[in-house]
Amino acid sequence: MTQMTKNEFNELVAHTLGELTETLKKKQNDYTGGGDPFANFRLSTLEGVEPTTGLMIRVQDKMQRIRTYIKKGELLVDGEGFEDAIEDVIGYMLILKGLLREEALKAYTKDVSITYTIRNDDDMGVL
Repeated sequence: MTQMTKNEFNELVAHTLGELTETLKKKQNDYTGGGDPFANFRLSTLEGVEPTTGLMIRVQDKMQRIRTYIKKGELLVDGEGFEDAIEDVIGYMLILKGLLREEALKAYTKDVSITYTIRNDDDMGVL
């Protein structure tokens, strides 16, 4: 078995991330119309599922395909190999990072607003 060299791995990373960037841009346009980058994930709230949870369910589907490949050495769907499933997981993790950053920013903004309101009321002698 030939081992991948450090340079080969670095080339793999660069190539994968370059292709993935383009694919994510195209999918964002196709799934969201080019507006809100998370619009399709937000639709899960119509079923009572938070977007991050809905995303993680999709990740588990991809992880199962990867497990199947590791166990059996093949996937039966033509044109969708283990590399596609891995790249989908990477893409989902980037989307998850964006959703979680968005949630953190909302929480921070809410905390700042509450702090300002309390201080503002306190300055006016209201407890």
